[in-house]
Amino acid sequence: MDFRFSAEDEALRQEARDFVRSEWDPKEYDTTGFLASWRADETRRSGQRELTKAFERKLVDKGWFTMHWPEEHGGKDAPISTQLAFREVMAYEEAPASLGGGLVAPVLMVLGQDWQKDYFLPRIANGELDFGQGFSEPNAGSDLAGLELRAVRDGDDYVLNGQKIWSQYRTEWMHILVRTDPDAPKHRGITYLLLRLRDEGYGEPTIPGATVRAIKDGLGRHRWDELFLDNVRVPVRNVIGEENRGFYAAMTTLSFERSNIAGPAGLQKVLEQFIEWAKDRKRRTGNGPLDSVIAQNQLAEWRVQLEAARMLSYRVAWMQSQGMIPQKEASMTKLWGDILFMGVRRTLARLMEEYGNLRPDDEHFKLPMRNFLPAQAYMSGVMAVAGGTDEIQRNIIAQRGLGLPR
Repeated sequence: MDFRFSAEDEALRQEARDFVRSEWDPKEYDTTGFLASWRADETRRSGQRELTKAFERKLVDKGWFTMHWPEEHGGKDAPISTQLAFREVMAYEEAPASLGGGLVAPVLMVLGQDWQKDYFLPRIANGELDFGQGFSEPNAGSDLAGLELRAVRDGDDYVLNGQKIWSQYRTEWMHILVRTDPDAPKHRGITYLLLRLRDEGYGEPTIPGATVRAIKDGLGRHRWDELFLDNVRVPVRNVIGEENRGFYAAMTTLSFERSNIAGPAGLQKVLEQFIEWAKDRKRRTGNGPLDSVIAQNQLAEWRVQLEAARMLSYRVAWMQSQGMIPQKEASMTKLWGDILFMGVRRTLARLMEEYGNLRPDDEHFKLPMRNFLPAQAYMSGVMAVAGGTDEIQRNIIAQRGLGLPR
């Protein structure tokens, strides 16, 4: 297990580190991708969005935003190892998402129609266009194939009726899974569509028949939305791939880097920030969390487990570089990452004692993670559900890794 980076990748890591430290200022926002903005007002949400988009444009200018794209689509065809080296540094430095395209770009590259590639890919590559994701529904979360939003063919359009939830439906475009054949087995009656939700940019109004409602999280912030579609018409030409084959189209990202390396790297930074805070508290008050041998052992244990998670991520990246599909291995990184995400943050918040109850807008106190650590600890349980529950990851590991029966 020699996962050392090449000299070229090490040089890129140092360049990226220097770039973030000179070009990125998160201001008062939590831009790690988990909590979004703190308060629920749209002014702050808009401010954070503009801040991250400005940084994305800098990445575009550097040629880093789509380094992982094939050369035929304007990328650099960067190998998995280079992507891993870059993303790890960017996550550690707390920069926003560092590689562009998300789920939509690779699907369009593989299955998109020519007009879809010509229209969308250049705009995604330039950081001009974001997509909302229309997958989850109230009765179809981890069991995505159980979705019910109906799309009925009417001439050259589909007519959509139903609901989506647990995403942010504020973008101009979204990619959405709909049920076009209710009589087929549930995985085989789904179609993948591109839906134009707004005429331009973010905000209101939506297209006729579309209603977006904000959902507040446990701390009272506007974190998610729910989307209602009432006789919304979408052109048939907006299908990605084939009708009734949308579920399989959405699974075409296996060839793209998904090692979850950002998790261990970001948590290492959180752990280091906590230790610096604890040392500062010791200097100011004469005592602190690090005085406890139990606390010292807990932090040491988490650091060891973070390194283990990092090696699991490296293993996934190596397998992909060899043309293998790391199914159970990717589930291992997801499951272990969730456990660490919750465990580290909750441990640190507990060790902070009364400081662990403060909110990010308590500006009189200087806390780790620019005051976001207590809030992230409180909300960290969502990670065991988002992106596929931990129970599902355990089943994948058991069935595909250990060969256990269903």
